[in-house]
Amino acid sequence: MDLEKYKKIFAQEASKYLDELDIALIRVEKDFSDLQMWGEIHGKIHSIKGMAKALSMERIAGLCHSMEEWCKQFQGGDIKPSDEAVQLLIDGTDLLKGLVAGKDDVSSPENLKEWERITARLVNSPDELVKQVTPEVRLVSSPSKIDRIRVDYSLIEELLARSQEIMLIENRLPPLSQDQISTGLRSWIDNYMSMLKGLHFQLARLRLMPVNDFGSLFEKTIRDLGKTYNRDVGFEVVGGEIQVDIGLLDRLREPFMHLLRNSIAHGIEPPDERIKRGKNQEGKIVLEADRIGNSLILKVSDDGGGIERSAITKYLKDKRSMTDEEISRMPEDEFFNSILNVDFSSASGTTQLAGRGIGMDVVARAIGYLNGSMSIHSEPLKGTQFVMRLPLSLSIVYAIVCKLGEYTLSIPTSNVVSIERTEATSSEQSGTFCDLGDRLGIDAHTTKPTHILKVRQVPNINGETARKTPVRFAVDSIIGNMPLMVMPLGELLARAGFFAGAGIMENGGISILLDMDKI
Repeated sequence: MDLEKYKKIFAQEASKYLDELDIALIRVEKDFSDLQMWGEIHGKIHSIKGMAKALSMERIAGLCHSMEEWCKQFQGGDIKPSDEAVQLLIDGTDLLKGLVAGKDDVSSPENLKEWERITARLVNSPDELVKQVTPEVRLVSSPSKIDRIRVDYSLIEELLARSQEIMLIENRLPPLSQDQISTGLRSWIDNYMSMLKGLHFQLARLRLMPVNDFGSLFEKTIRDLGKTYNRDVGFEVVGGEIQVDIGLLDRLREPFMHLLRNSIAHGIEPPDERIKRGKNQEGKIVLEADRIGNSLILKVSDDGGGIERSAITKYLKDKRSMTDEEISRMPEDEFFNSILNVDFSSASGTTQLAGRGIGMDVVARAIGYLNGSMSIHSEPLKGTQFVMRLPLSLSIVYAIVCKLGEYTLSIPTSNVVSIERTEATSSEQSGTFCDLGDRLGIDAHTTKPTHILKVRQVPNINGETARKTPVRFAVDSIIGNMPLMVMPLGELLARAGFFAGAGIMENGGISILLDMDKI
């Protein structure tokens, strides 16, 4: 039997269970009485133990057994869990990750020390866990490198079937006479290219990652930061269904880590202070994702005390030699963006939570490297929001695809208010009518519109729209509501001014995505 092959499979499966175990332990930490969650935790540890025993990985199996015995007592309600007990299980999970990566080896000094500490404590019953007089110094874990994404099996099947079709096309090339060769060959090439584009569409989807999955990478990091700095912090993702190229999200890991540190170190107040201010004891950090035009908008918000204006004012006076009058005339966004300058620092000392001496300029430079931009909004006692606008080199968006003359056009589904047949449309329709055919240079006598689309602008990053009323325009036919892989425009189409991107349909066809903000 090829043990190395099965050990590789074990490492992949165990890593998945351990990632899920991290999140489950963080959630049960907020509600010790959730017996169902304790059951899930027990089940995941048991699964890892079973696989490890089958491969004679005795250290992993033994550690899992000890952790499993504790979970059984919590699951059955025999013993009430404590913060210390959950922390030890979290430490055990981290140790298991090292053991899985090292194929059951604990020879490194770090792993050996942790192995001895954790196994010695797990031998005892959870209710015998003695609190230490001096709290342990714990390192805040960084989010793991994005090295895998989950792919639906049905999508893989589609890709395999599509690949087989492409390979069989050559065998189906019909015998052609000299008179037919030009037309026939042209048809074959067109069909072949259509299949290739469809395959490209499916393959590109493998590079996409939901923002929800990206956010889950930081749950344990936020939990660790909260524990280290005595903050009660919750985390929420809004718009997590939006899918983004994994390469872009991977480059955002470090900037996000720094923003989270700042939100917890400088933003969210200690629980007792929040209660005095009439707030919930638990602070909240929200990651919100949206797509506006051809840009990805990411917002990181906290409901803490806001940015200290006096620190910025002092900086502008001392480092920029500005007067009080000049500072008072500064726009709010320009004032707060001062913290992005390389020589700004509001931290009185260099700590891990203050960014280890690294200023917010590092975040600004990272966003700029991705051809993006960042703005800051803050209100005293209400919180701070960092807003990042990034170009979407690749994304999937649902859109209404339609025909107008020789053009195949698409409008993001989120912009569409209604679709009506022309004969059923009232003459007293609200909203401005836009002659899209005229703007595209289509002769009105060559088309016969069948549908009227009413579309609206999506609010920008500040929640505003340039146009309050919807716009109506006529199209020849509706193809359907479908996913499009949106690619950046070439230079020629970009000059038109009202296109947001080129969309590839699942059948390989091309559709031009309209920019509703510019129609």
